[in-house]
Amino acid sequence: MTPDSPRQTLPAALQARPKLEAVARTLTESADLALFMTDAQQHCIYMNAAAEALTGRTLAEVVAHAQSLHALVHPAAPDGTSALDAESPIARALAKGTRERGEDVFVHREGHPHPVAFTVSPVREADAVLGAVIEVRDLTAERQAAAALRTSEVRYRFLAETIPVQVWTATPDGLLDYVSGRAVDEFGVPLETLLSEGWLNVLHPEDRPLAIERWTSALRTGEGYEVEFRLRLASGQYAWYLARAVPQRDANGRILQWLGTNTNIHEQRESQQRTEALLAEVAKQARETEAALVRLRAEKLAAEQRVAELEAKSSP
Repeated sequence: MTPDSPRQTLPAALQARPKLEAVARTLTESADLALFMTDAQQHCIYMNAAAEALTGRTLAEVVAHAQSLHALVHPAAPDGTSALDAESPIARALAKGTRERGEDVFVHREGHPHPVAFTVSPVREADAVLGAVIEVRDLTAERQAAAALRTSEVRYRFLAETIPVQVWTATPDGLLDYVSGRAVDEFGVPLETLLSEGWLNVLHPEDRPLAIERWTSALRTGEGYEVEFRLRLASGQYAWYLARAVPQRDANGRILQWLGTNTNIHEQRESQQRTEALLAEVAKQARETEAALVRLRAEKLAAEQRVAELEAKSSP
């Protein structure tokens, strides 16, 4: 960088102090924030490297064309009209001559809009405003990340509300913080009640000890949770559910939340019980049949022995 480079255009106060100017230049050029300086007419007289990257323009061409900061970041459209009116947030902030914060949209040379947050700090000498220093933070990545998060949450909610199981999440210490609408519908209990009281008040009294023991163990050890219990439906009847939960962990293994499901297994369990009852009945009948056969065999042997005895007596 040569001494005459536009990059070295700094306020007079800094130019009068070479050492301070060098320090300031180093700080501004290495800053992640985009830094701009304007004169009293709002012409841009300084941009650091981050500012050049944000706008797609060099300080040399901006200074050569005596561009205002407004024209720099809100370029005219091909038809000559301004992309944004003169009363943009950054223009209003510069016109006030006081320290201001706000948000605006800066347009890159290639037409890409960048949402930004800015701070305008006036540079004064006595009572006169000589210009301003503008710190700008590009919000594009943050906005994109937030949009991606919202999209992900919408997808998650859609899946959680449409799959044929109850979906729930809990904090690392086991408190429910989300329950899908299916649970609200099946139990006829307000969401706020489920979140504050958990499953305890819809859980069959006989199944509470095992459910509490398994959940407490999972929270203590960080291992998966699985238990079968009966939950009271809106009709007042109880149905069997299979509850499962796994911990979601961060990169260091710390539990962030518990992800769980309750699956209605009442029909399968009843079918299993009917099958088991049928098998038990078949086994009972088999045992009874076997006992009857044993008795018949014994009676047959006794009869054969009696016949043999009679034949022995009747023989000469």
